[in-house]
Amino acid sequence: MKKRILVLALFISASLPICAQVDLGKGFLKDKKSVETFTLAEYFFDNKSYLQALPFYSSLDALYGTNTYLLYKEGICQLYKSDEFDKALEHLLVVKSKNSKAANINLFLAHAYHLNERYDEAMTTLDLYDLGRGNTPENTVESARLRQNCIHAKEITAAPVDATISNLGAPINTGSSEYVPIVSADDSLMIFTYKGDRSIGGLQTEPFVSDSLGEYFEDVFFASRYGGSWKNPEPMDSTINGFSNDACITISNDGQTLLIFKDEAGAGDIYSSKLVSDVYSEPIPLSGEVNSMAWEGSACFSPDMQSLYFASERDGGYGGRDIWVATKNADNYWGNVKNLGPNVNTLYNEDSPYLHANGVTMFFSSEGHNSMGGYDVFRTKLTPIDSTFSSFSAAINLGYPINSPGDEKYFILSTDGKHGYYSSGKKGGMGQQDIYNIASNFDVDNVNVMLLSGLVTMDGKKVYSNINIKDDEGKLRNLNISSKSSTGKYSTTLALGHKYSVSFAIAGSDPQIRFIDAAPAEQMVMNTINISFYSKAYLDSLRADSIARNVVVVVDKKPDVVYPTGNSGDYNDALRIYGDATSPGLVFRVQIGAYNIPQNYKADRLKRLGFFRKNKLEDQITRITISEFLTLNKAEKFRQEVIAAGQSDAFVTGEKDGTRYLIGELFTLRFFQN
Repeated sequence: MKKRILVLALFISASLPICAQVDLGKGFLKDKKSVETFTLAEYFFDNKSYLQALPFYSSLDALYGTNTYLLYKEGICQLYKSDEFDKALEHLLVVKSKNSKAANINLFLAHAYHLNERYDEAMTTLDLYDLGRGNTPENTVESARLRQNCIHAKEITAAPVDATISNLGAPINTGSSEYVPIVSADDSLMIFTYKGDRSIGGLQTEPFVSDSLGEYFEDVFFASRYGGSWKNPEPMDSTINGFSNDACITISNDGQTLLIFKDEAGAGDIYSSKLVSDVYSEPIPLSGEVNSMAWEGSACFSPDMQSLYFASERDGGYGGRDIWVATKNADNYWGNVKNLGPNVNTLYNEDSPYLHANGVTMFFSSEGHNSMGGYDVFRTKLTPIDSTFSSFSAAINLGYPINSPGDEKYFILSTDGKHGYYSSGKKGGMGQQDIYNIASNFDVDNVNVMLLSGLVTMDGKKVYSNINIKDDEGKLRNLNISSKSSTGKYSTTLALGHKYSVSFAIAGSDPQIRFIDAAPAEQMVMNTINISFYSKAYLDSLRADSIARNVVVVVDKKPDVVYPTGNSGDYNDALRIYGDATSPGLVFRVQIGAYNIPQNYKADRLKRLGFFRKNKLEDQITRITISEFLTLNKAEKFRQEVIAAGQSDAFVTGEKDGTRYLIGELFTLRFFQN
């Protein structure tokens, strides 16, 4: 048995006479096991480890659940557990009805009312507390702050914003804590921090010291999304996760640089890890002046990777935790650290900065400003003052129901600016912190972003490729990214209003270069560039196979519509033979237009049928499709609805692992049989 257990056992024995002063009734003092459980609960409570104390108190409910003292301690602990705010209020009300003089009962009860969004009752209870005697200066300040939170909450909830908030649910969220969501630019990968029974170190009192009475340390998890659903999260490997607290912080827009938090050196620092093929490298402390002797634990990059916004508890700020900015020197050294100033920072804590890919709109969390309580999410905008200096505007609360009396932190916004993610300890969650999706108007005036993505293959197989991006004005330093060897996929964001050259290189082949003219636009622009490399041996074998199978691919009247003939059959044969077949990664879409200038396409008559998807391919023509299906029969049924709605030339296309195919190509490549 570990030394820690022995120490606690001795502590329990020594504490029995003290605990004997509290009699929970029903033979409690003669029940040695209950006394030891209660002593452990008191130990954790006195050390302010309320979530560790709660299960010990709760385990005594069956025998002593009517005891006022037990309900009092349980109720206080439940103020720190987001899925038990209602129980906290229930228990503390019982305590007050039985013992109105219980220590600080009105202050705790006011907190419970506040967390349950009963603000008038919270303030009435604070009136009773403030009129009482013996209030400490610290509690008096706490009461005044809570009253201000209630006033802000009433004002904000009286004018709710239009927002749809959805708990991501299983498998992302569990009864444990999930927080700090960071999502790839194409919304297909989520990395987040997890703290629960799947944590590598298990229950510990300190790194590498297992203890059944300890707590779980943080680990970094990831989950992929296919077909609109998040798949089962998995922990990142031992390169990232160790036996101390390892938490994700942010990822660059190109997915190549991951920042994580580690507390191996004491207060906690920011570490950097680089994507090498499909694996993130061993994290190393961020070079420069960002890390200090104080805590640094959340950050985000500017889109051009030249600035880092981060939260720190270092001296020289406005409160306990402020948001600062550092700039990168030519040698990748982060220096010139500056505080963001009073429009962002307050006397209270600020945390979790996130700068959108447009480089203008920042979101962050704060306990100050007009917070409803705990951390609320705020928005500010970077405004140019002159050619050399910019300043952030006054912070604006994102409003209710996005914010609540609980903690809302780690907000990030999708590249298109239409939905966001954050973690919240709001009432009604699955555990402590849960991850939520929010659809709302986030007041991003001009997204001004191109999402560049695609697939790189060699002889039809996904492959790792070095990708270099340059703009013709030299404003963008050479951006070097890569496709993943396991998926062949890549993605990044680029500012609109520039011309770019994109060079794809793999070993043994000549580079392929594509050019992009990214005209300014108010909405996000999607540009898909799929690159196929072929070896001579592969092309020779493909020709031989085609001749042997007598496959002939012909082009129909429309240049996009290709149907197979000969042994491969026609479109009707595809419906008959493979209409209900599915293949991993294969989806079908109904194409309704192909335009050089997609804004010219008007399809009001089709809006009721679903969402449009615009995809600009390497031929610079934008294909417009509507809806998505897993089988050809379902896509064909929907195509008939589109035709009935007035789009007579609609037809079905396929997409396999991010690459667009015509139905004839799917036949030729035999994807239906995979």
